[in-house]
Amino acid sequence: MQGVENLDPNLPVDPSKPGLKRKRDDELVKSNSSGSTLMKPTTTTSSKSLTSKPLAPKAAAPLLGRTASGSIQQKPPLASRSVSKPTIAPPPAKRAKVETLSTAPAAPASKRPAWDTKGRLQDMEDFTAKLQEQMNSLSLQLVSKESEIQTVSTVKESLAVDVSQFHRETETMQQRISELNRIIDADSAKHRVEIDQYNGKVSSVQGRLDLAEIQLASSKSECERLRFNLSQTAEQLDTVSKELALTRENLRVSSDISDDRLKRLQDLERKIADQREQIKFLEEKARDDEEIRRKLHNSIQELKGNIRVFCRIRPLSKSEVEDKSVSYQFSKTDDTAMDIVCAPQTKDVTGCKNAPDKTFNFKFDKVFPPGSSQEAVFGEISQLVQSALDGYNTCIFAYGQTGSGKTYTMEGPEAHLATVDNRGMIARAVEQIFLTSYRLAEKGWEYQFQASFVEIYNETVRDLLASTKPGAATDDKKWEIKHDPLSGKTTVTNLTTVPVTSPERIDDLLKRANKNRAVGSTKMNERSSRSHSVFQLRLTGKNKVTEQSIEGILNLIDLAGSERLNQSQATGDRLKETQAINKSLSCLGDVIAALANKDKHIPYRNSKLTYLLQDSLGGNSKTLMFVNVSPAASNLNETLNSLRFAQKVNACDIGTARSNAKIDLNS
Repeated sequence: MQGVENLDPNLPVDPSKPGLKRKRDDELVKSNSSGSTLMKPTTTTSSKSLTSKPLAPKAAAPLLGRTASGSIQQKPPLASRSVSKPTIAPPPAKRAKVETLSTAPAAPASKRPAWDTKGRLQDMEDFTAKLQEQMNSLSLQLVSKESEIQTVSTVKESLAVDVSQFHRETETMQQRISELNRIIDADSAKHRVEIDQYNGKVSSVQGRLDLAEIQLASSKSECERLRFNLSQTAEQLDTVSKELALTRENLRVSSDISDDRLKRLQDLERKIADQREQIKFLEEKARDDEEIRRKLHNSIQELKGNIRVFCRIRPLSKSEVEDKSVSYQFSKTDDTAMDIVCAPQTKDVTGCKNAPDKTFNFKFDKVFPPGSSQEAVFGEISQLVQSALDGYNTCIFAYGQTGSGKTYTMEGPEAHLATVDNRGMIARAVEQIFLTSYRLAEKGWEYQFQASFVEIYNETVRDLLASTKPGAATDDKKWEIKHDPLSGKTTVTNLTTVPVTSPERIDDLLKRANKNRAVGSTKMNERSSRSHSVFQLRLTGKNKVTEQSIEGILNLIDLAGSERLNQSQATGDRLKETQAINKSLSCLGDVIAALANKDKHIPYRNSKLTYLLQDSLGGNSKTLMFVNVSPAASNLNETLNSLRFAQKVNACDIGTARSNAKIDLNS
C-alpha cells in the first residue's frame, strides 16, 4: 500500500513548521466528525510530578508518521491517501504503546479472505481511524494536563516568592532579635557594673560608718584630753604674754635694722643708675670710637695708597719643567721686592766667557712667593675689605697672563678640589663682611647685602646669575650699563640681584656663575677665561641709634688673561676674544693713567669694563690690583709685560677716597 504511514502522537514536532500542526488539526476535525469513539488511556500523575520543576506548556503535536526508511514526515489527509499495498503493521515500539491503552479497539469478528483486499483495507482504515481518534483525545488530555501543570507552576512560583519574602522577613527578625540580644547583654553588663559599684559604695559607706563610730569614741577621749590641756594652756598663756612683750622689743630693734638696710638699698639703686648712665656714656663713646676707627683706618689706607698693587707668583705645575736659566729671588727682610734673574747662554764680546746675568728688579706693595697660602694673601687685603663696610667703594681685581692663577686667587680651585684652606678671595671677603656686621650689630648697625655676577665677553655684558645661559637661543634679554651722573651710581639693566643672608650662599652663586662663564682653550692655557668676571656685593647699613646710613660696594674682579697673539696663536673666535681682552685691558690702563694725571676727561666709556667700574675706580674708591705671574721660563716675556704694567699702576695716585655716609637730620 503506497504512502501508508504509522502515526505516532508522541513523536516530537518541529515548532518551526506550523503547517504540520495545521494539517493534523484538520485531520482531528475530520475524525471527530466521523462519530467514532476513542478509548481513553489510563494515565496516572503522581503528586511528586506536580511539585517538581515547572514544565513549559507544549503545543499540540501535529500528526506525524514514519516512512519505510524511518524518516518522519507530515501525514496527508485520509481522503487523499492512495492504497497500493497491503496493511502494514506498526513498528514494535509503536505497537507497544498502543497496547498500553486500557481499552483497545476490537479486531474484526472474522478474518477476511486474502483476496478481499478492499475489505481488509477498509478494516485497516477503520482501525486506524479509531486509533487516530484515541490519539486526538489523548492529545487534548495532554494539553489540559500541561495547562494544569502551568497553573501549578505559577502557583509554585508565587509560593516561592512568598517563601523568599518570608525568609527575608525571618532573617530581618533574626537580625533584630540579635541586635536586641546584644543591647540586652550590654545593658545587663552595664547594670551588673552599676550594681557592683553600688555594692562597693555600700561597703565603703559601711566602712566609713564604722570608722566614724571609732572616730566618735576617739573624739570623746580627745575632748577629755583637751579639757585637761586647757587648764595647762591657761598657765602657758601667761608665759607667752611675757615672751610677747620680749618679742615686741626685739621687733623694734629689727625695725631699726631694716631702716638702715633700706637706706643702703637706696644707695645701691643710685649707684646702679649712675652705672647705667656710665654705660650709656661708654656706648656713645664706643660709637664715637668706631667713627674714629673708621677715620684712622681710612687714613692708614690712604697712607698705603688708594691704589695698591700686590704681586703673586704661582708655583710651577706638574707639566712645567723647572728651567735654571730663569730664577725668581725674594728678599728675606723686604716682602715688597722681587728680582728675576736670567742667565743667557751666549758669550761676551771677547768670546772668552759667558755674558753676565740679566736681572729685572720690581717693587710693589706686597710680594707673595709661590708657597704663599690663600689665607696669607687674604690677610693683606682684609683691611681693604673692611673699608666696604665703612661706606667706601672698594675694587680688587686680578691681572695677569692666562694661566697665571687669577681665577684660583679670586674664586679658589674647582669645586671637587675646594677645601676650607684654599678658598678664594671672594668667599673669604664675604665671610669677613658678615662676621664684622655681626660685631657692629652690638653698636646699633644693621646691614643688608645684595650680590650680582656679570661677565664682559667681547665687549658685551652678560648676567652670570641669569636663569638661562648667556648667549643661548632662548635668551632675548639685553644688559646695558647705565650711569647716573647726579648720584654717581652705575647700574646694569635686567641684572639678577640676589639677597645674601649668609656666607654659605656665596658658594652656590659661584658655582652657578662658573657654569655660565665663557672659557676656551688656547696654546698657553687649556682652560682659559675668555671674559672679565665682576662680582659685586652692595652693602647698605644704618645705625638705628645715630640714624647714620652708609652705602658701599665691594667689587671682586677676575680679569681675562692678557696674552700676545704671536704666542697664543689664536685664530677664529679665539682671535676675536684675544683682541677684545687686550683692548679692554689697555683701556683699563688708560683710565688709571688719566686718574693719576688728574685729567679732566677720564675715558671710562672706551671699554665696558671701565664703564661698569666707573664708580669704583675714581677718587671715591679704594683699589687693589693683584698681578699674577707664571714662573715658567716659557712665559718670561708675558711675565715681564705684566710686571711692568703693574709697576706703572703702582706709581699712580688717584686721589683721596670719600665715604658714602650720610646722616638723616629729619628723623
